[in-house]
Amino acid sequence: MENKIFKIAILGPENAGKSSIMNALFGKYVSLVSEVGGTTKMPVKRYWGKLKVGREKKQPKFVDVVFVDLGGLYVREKQSPIMVGSVLEQTYKEIDDADMIIHVIDGKEGLSKSFERLHHLLKFRYRKPIIVVINKCDLINGDERRQLKNYVEYRLNNRALLVSALTREGIDDLMEAILKYIKEGG
Repeated sequence: MENKIFKIAILGPENAGKSSIMNALFGKYVSLVSEVGGTTKMPVKRYWGKLKVGREKKQPKFVDVVFVDLGGLYVREKQSPIMVGSVLEQTYKEIDDADMIIHVIDGKEGLSKSFERLHHLLKFRYRKPIIVVINKCDLINGDERRQLKNYVEYRLNNRALLVSALTREGIDDLMEAILKYIKEGG
């Protein structure tokens, strides 16, 4: 029996830390990271591993988990698209094919209107399960964290996880949320 592939797309604005989060999830360097925005252009796919789903013991079902690191869709200052042509088409194809989305928000920049609209489109039109991640939480203090988390959760009507790809804070919580979803019904 063939295993199902469970694809998780990581998206967000440029330089929000999508590649760094992917590297933290894998525990090693699998996606190029740079201070320069727009480093990731084409989607970067990496096989994470095989995971048993459901409670069946005699003929267990497995899924092959694949992560896809997508390039930044918008320039933060302008909130305008930065990808064009075939690169943009490939990015949207990966989003459409994904079983789950990790929506990364830069904790220093906050939630952009462009990504708020994209989030709702994915959630309601495409019916994609979404895990919202506020990255770079190591750069903001406790009050700012609470305010940003509350604001994001209110605007997106979605639970948000505070993480830092740099310090690995919250990465275990993110992995736990992903695995819980896959095991329960992905």
